[in-house]
Amino acid sequence: MPLHPDTMNELRKRFTGEIREDLATRLLYSTDASIYQIEPRAVAIPKTHEDLQAAVEFAAKYKIPILPRGAGTSLAGQAIGDALVLDCSRWLDQIVEIDPEEHHALVEPGVVLSKLNQAAARHGLQYGPDPASADRATMGGVIANNATGAHSILYGMSADHLLSADVILSDGSLETWDDTGRSTLSKAAFELRERYADAITENFPKTWRNSAGYRLNYLLPWSPSRPTQWMGESYPANLRPGTLNLAPLLAGSEGTLAVIRQARVNLVPKPKHTIIAVLSYESIPDACDEVPRLLAHHPSAVELIPRFIIRQARSVPAYARQMGWVLGDPAALLVVEFSGDEPSVLREKARDLGEILTRAESQSDQARVWNVRRVGLGLLDSRPQSARPVAFIEDCAIPVNRLGEFVREVERILSAHGTEGGIYAHASAGCLHIRPILDLKTKRGVRDLREISEAILSLTLSLGGAMSSEHGDGLARSEFLERTYGPELMEAMRMLKRGADPHNLLNPGKIIDAGKMDVNLRYGVDYQVQAWNSNLSFASRGGLAVAIEQCNGQGLCRKNTGVMCPSFQATREEMHSTRGRANLLRALISSPEIIANRQSEIENGVAQALDLCLACKGCTAECPSGVDMPRLKFAFQEEYYKTHRRQFRDYVFGYFHIAAGLGSSLAPISNAVMKVPAIKNLVARTFGITPHRPFPVFKRAQTRVSRTPAPSRDLLGKSCGVANPPNRKIIFLSDPFARYIEPETEQAALDILSGSGFDVHVLPILGAGASLLSKGFIDAARRHGMRVLDALRQADPAGGAPVVGIEPPEIYTLKHDYADLLPERAAEVHQRISRAWLLDEFLVRSAEFENLRVAKLGQASRMEPTLSKRIKFHPHCHQRVEGLAADGLPIGTTATVDLLRACGYDIELLEAGCCGMAGAFGYEAEHYALSMKIGELKLFPALRTPTALSGTSPKSDMESSHVSQPSAIGFGGGWEGVVSTGAACRMQIQQGVGIKAEHSIVMVARALFGPEFS
Repeated sequence: MPLHPDTMNELRKRFTGEIREDLATRLLYSTDASIYQIEPRAVAIPKTHEDLQAAVEFAAKYKIPILPRGAGTSLAGQAIGDALVLDCSRWLDQIVEIDPEEHHALVEPGVVLSKLNQAAARHGLQYGPDPASADRATMGGVIANNATGAHSILYGMSADHLLSADVILSDGSLETWDDTGRSTLSKAAFELRERYADAITENFPKTWRNSAGYRLNYLLPWSPSRPTQWMGESYPANLRPGTLNLAPLLAGSEGTLAVIRQARVNLVPKPKHTIIAVLSYESIPDACDEVPRLLAHHPSAVELIPRFIIRQARSVPAYARQMGWVLGDPAALLVVEFSGDEPSVLREKARDLGEILTRAESQSDQARVWNVRRVGLGLLDSRPQSARPVAFIEDCAIPVNRLGEFVREVERILSAHGTEGGIYAHASAGCLHIRPILDLKTKRGVRDLREISEAILSLTLSLGGAMSSEHGDGLARSEFLERTYGPELMEAMRMLKRGADPHNLLNPGKIIDAGKMDVNLRYGVDYQVQAWNSNLSFASRGGLAVAIEQCNGQGLCRKNTGVMCPSFQATREEMHSTRGRANLLRALISSPEIIANRQSEIENGVAQALDLCLACKGCTAECPSGVDMPRLKFAFQEEYYKTHRRQFRDYVFGYFHIAAGLGSSLAPISNAVMKVPAIKNLVARTFGITPHRPFPVFKRAQTRVSRTPAPSRDLLGKSCGVANPPNRKIIFLSDPFARYIEPETEQAALDILSGSGFDVHVLPILGAGASLLSKGFIDAARRHGMRVLDALRQADPAGGAPVVGIEPPEIYTLKHDYADLLPERAAEVHQRISRAWLLDEFLVRSAEFENLRVAKLGQASRMEPTLSKRIKFHPHCHQRVEGLAADGLPIGTTATVDLLRACGYDIELLEAGCCGMAGAFGYEAEHYALSMKIGELKLFPALRTPTALSGTSPKSDMESSHVSQPSAIGFGGGWEGVVSTGAACRMQIQQGVGIKAEHSIVMVARALFGPEFS
């Protein structure tokens, strides 16, 4: 229920951050990574500690529930509720202090854990708990969830590392919770400790890895057991004898006791060396039976990876590239890590384990193993169907010596309900994440949700385990706390809650007085969808609705590394993450009963969110759930503009192959006219184009004449070479940039192919329709695709000739979009795309090109630089997301790197994400500032300096962002040039940092044929 505007205006008078009550925002914050959905009353995004306090005081005055939230990656529903949500992730993200001597850090709640670890690593330190969500989880959420992670047998839980906290109590007053005992809650805590000490030691689960309810045992302090590799003398260890520290009570409290302003956390020495040994097993229970034996070898982690995840990882491009360490199709793997000071000792420990599948010693090899393990949740949830792995029993912790027994009984329970599930994660600590496959849109699915949960609870308690061990109670497990602890300890927990929050305003309904676990479901028996009909087929993804519902909310798109969601990396707005866009799209297709009369409001929210989607396709490779947001954007644009007016520039950019041809035919007059300031500004205003960028300089299209002694024939009938007998037919797919703006790239491609002895046929149609798709002109893209296929059939009736291109969006549109764009010609499309390559990819496979390379460059090693030319390489985003080729040879970015190295260049691959131009996006007036801001995240700094990329995100929003102006700079740090495979990327680099970037194919031609390409 939204809050009254007059009431919210009172808060606005004291609030410097942002307060949002619109429907789109409330929908964005109505879900987290759980199976639940509850629409909040409003969302406040505080900029300062004073904002945070003002919001709590305001809520106390009007008795409004309040819910502090970080990245929203919680799996039990604790980050959603009928409350005023405080998003602390946007602005309250400062590392206030790192004390390397005392091994402490003082952080605000919005600090991302990976950012803290990056800063601590400069002092040889790290935060001990390492949840898989560390690259987006905030410290406020890490604490509120009592996060642990793969190395919990060494470092315990977040409660063990929380030293003190500055908090806001439910009435808005400020306190510091530490071991001085000066809190208003201290009296109640002392009383609780005296009254319930015996009940705590008698009724707490027998496993130390327990996060159910409140950490009452830390008041004693006492634990029923300890992490097997705990380095300290006592456990719990962050409490001085004779004192009472309330800070650990915040761990796992889910924001129900106080709001964190900042927290002082313990840091641990970063291991000097690690080594990984991977063992293979014939079943998951067999692997679990082995864990006690493995723990006797004193590892730092033992993680379970099942066949389910292995197979899914091989299907996702970003992870398929990292799967070379897995041989065969094992039923289960145990990843055993050792850490310490002496590598030889670690190797000996690994050898002592017995027969191993593989051993990883380098950081890169170990990262490949951990990356696959850490995306387990998303990989399990990437099936395009309504029955999906469901997180609700994924947080049980069992004494390790009974883990195999537990797994066998879990498999029996799931089988009795006619389902199966993924089982993986922290075997060393007895915590296995289990996700049964259920269809919660059916009555049976919801019934099984309840019955399986009850059965697993009984099993867990019978084995001395805990139902919550790192993912929290929230909406999923709070209901079961009384069965876990009994009425006496539940009364103790209520006593604590009343003392801290007497009016039940802080995240109500979690831990204390919780509702049933099978209500407030995101997908329930009443859930219905009504998706529009799109001319872009989603049949391979289970239909449009299922493609939208693919997002499970885990929020990997909120990270600040990689390609995915550059607009989120720049704005840090939930709306501009893949998750945010998917949430709004799902609301749009929900049944009329759910959205009532809010259709147009939701539709406008979707349009706003997708407007800043750069269609970089990063999500298609990096989202473990397999969300394809660009494709959804294209389908939405097609439908949206049936009832909304387009800007005229959409036609110019969408039909750029025609517009560029016109500009070229009038060159150089068109170029001269567009340089006149008055005319340029008039055109910019008319078309909504930024005046801050120069217009492209068009060049007259010329007959393409090969400068190499080999044949090349244009299908337009123009001679392109001498009449030597052709060797092998190849079809060249050109593009508007190569034809009309950068003809040297097309010429270089033709010369290389001709010089290699190919009979080159240049397709008479420019591009594959990428620009049409990018603007949602799906019907036009279909017609264009039909013409491309017809031209290919005319040029190569047998369908055996390779098709190559040099502009990644065009060749990858043919490879990845034509099957869904033209499903009626699917067989023909699949025949073509199996032979379609970016030219770089084709050349690394070509024996003919290898002969040319050897003839021109000699027998030098393909991978050793011989030209003394160091080059920085920025790939096009679409090239970065390519997975593995069926032939096992390089494709995408790797192919270009290998090709340039084979031609003698010393290549530095920049991991700088998206450049920000994204075709026409950076030319659109309202997107220019964001485009440049994205470039400033990583790419521009990497080109200005030889130092490593920082990987940090800016704090300011778009309105207050500083956009640096291009400056002509020289090359520094020993590098001498820049290569970029995207035409738009090269424009962005030129306009952003004043450096001319070259296409990789031009650099290859320069190496082979000499200075005429300089």
